[in-house]
Amino acid sequence: MQPSSSQIISLVIIISTLLLLIFGGIIVRYIFLYQRKKDRHNQEVARLGEEFKSTLLQSKLEIQEQTLDHIAKELHANFSHLVSLININLSEILPQSTSEMKDNIMETKSLAKQLLVDLKALSASLNTDHTIHIGFARALDNELIRLGNRKKYAITFTCTGDDYRLSPEHEIILFRLCQEVLNNILKYAKARSIRATLTYSPEFFSVEISDDGIGFDVDLALSHSAERESTGLLNIKKRATLINAAVQMRSLPNEGTTIVITIPKQPKI
Repeated sequence: MQPSSSQIISLVIIISTLLLLIFGGIIVRYIFLYQRKKDRHNQEVARLGEEFKSTLLQSKLEIQEQTLDHIAKELHANFSHLVSLININLSEILPQSTSEMKDNIMETKSLAKQLLVDLKALSASLNTDHTIHIGFARALDNELIRLGNRKKYAITFTCTGDDYRLSPEHEIILFRLCQEVLNNILKYAKARSIRATLTYSPEFFSVEISDDGIGFDVDLALSHSAERESTGLLNIKKRATLINAAVQMRSLPNEGTTIVITIPKQPKI
């Protein structure tokens, strides 16, 4: 028995519908797979971009450390030697000088002696090997003392918890971060006192540096830093990522500034 025309039409419609559904499913699956592949590609590009930025920053920091180390050695070997020679020459001139000149020579000798002390302290501060040898805590304490003597800040330095050492790489980057923070205080804060607290915890290590200066709007400063590609606050945050550290900045105009850098404690190898 031959199928009727209506049955043939219904069969054609059913087959066409199935083909359309199958074709539509193929298209949807293709779009889904394409989008997923595109998302993976974008994620890979973003990951490679972040790795490139991190590698570039690490290279810049390595070059910076080499430069600072070279400057430190030059200060210690050459400039300190020249200041010592100046002091020796002044000592030789002193007995032959008139009474009016002796006071000036003695004052110059005192200034040369203070310059020699400052040069040695600065050289130690810039010397990577010295910082690794004495450890982060003592290096930061020395830096605070040097800064206090230079600008007559009231310095408070405290430690809580049982102290331990971080890896040399972490300590160097953390010390340079703190130097950046202290440099910002020196340049902008107009502070009278600086407080630094180290917290040693079984889970984390943190450094808190506070001042009683003029303060600033953190969000506004960060947005301006991004616009100008400034190396101040943004550099602190970028360097912190290299040691898996979190940075908190708390500040308000005329209410001082507090910066806290927290690093998860590294497992013992």
